[in-house]
Amino acid sequence: MSSRVCKTCGCSDIDVDQARGSAVCMNCGSVLEDNIIVSEVQFVENSGGGSSAIGQFVSADAKLTYIVESK
Repeated sequence: MSSRVCKTCGCSDIDVDQARGSAVCMNCGSVLEDNIIVSEVQFVENSGGGSSAIGQFVSADAKLTYIVESK
């Protein structure tokens, strides 16, 4: 169970399956989130020989934020 609330029926009984990347309302069956998890990672090499991981974070509210981490 989760603290989320279904926008369709207002139920708070949400089944979150981390392995499949989905969140489904147990009352009405609405799919609240799908493909939450991205299974690919990309790296780029900068001019100094260092590398950076490139990815995207997509929140439950579908706002897109880009994250770049240098290593």
